[in-house]
Amino acid sequence: MIFIKTLIYELLNKQISKIYSKRFDNYNNTPKGVFWNSKLSQDLRLNIILNKILQNTKNEKCSIADVGCGYGRLYEIIKERNLDNKFQYYGFDINQNLINFCKNNKEFENVEFAISAFPFKNIDYVVISGTYNLTPTNNIPLWEDYIIKNLTSNWKLVKKAMIFNCLIKEKRKIEKKLYYTELSWIKKICERKFCYPEVIKHNLLKDDITIILKK
Repeated sequence: MIFIKTLIYELLNKQISKIYSKRFDNYNNTPKGVFWNSKLSQDLRLNIILNKILQNTKNEKCSIADVGCGYGRLYEIIKERNLDNKFQYYGFDINQNLINFCKNNKEFENVEFAISAFPFKNIDYVVISGTYNLTPTNNIPLWEDYIIKNLTSNWKLVKKAMIFNCLIKEKRKIEKKLYYTELSWIKKICERKFCYPEVIKHNLLKDDITIILKK
């Protein structure tokens, strides 16, 4: 059963990667190129995460693994905010084209990018922004198993906190290839699998939550 699930997860990854490659070919390194509605929503989500990390670390230097890094927008924001000396950044994505783009970006210095769905070593903070929104399947239990497996793999390598965001509705559903969770359900999953979650809701992101899980 575990072997079959592993094959299914690998198939999902291949399908997701194919969808993102086509999108990135059409729209390049823009929010639209990685399925964000706008630069505002993309950057707001990432800044919420960064602000939470800054609040938690204070003046300490720390490492960040950006899982599902896309074209590296989180690192661009880190540089724009002059925080690159505070963070050791690592970007991970399952899509070869996106990782190649990041590796060839001359603006990205002293950072590492690799093809993976989780870090290769223990990391202070694992960030997963937007990664679970787009789904190639209409099977809700399958996609939720995929999310839990991905979160679990990353949680094992976290030293301080794992931060991720999700789309939410009153009822869990998949609509137009987007997965929406339900607040009480995802909170129960986090409590059972990881720890009691802190949930951030921003008034400009009505269908969105950010979840912080601290070690």
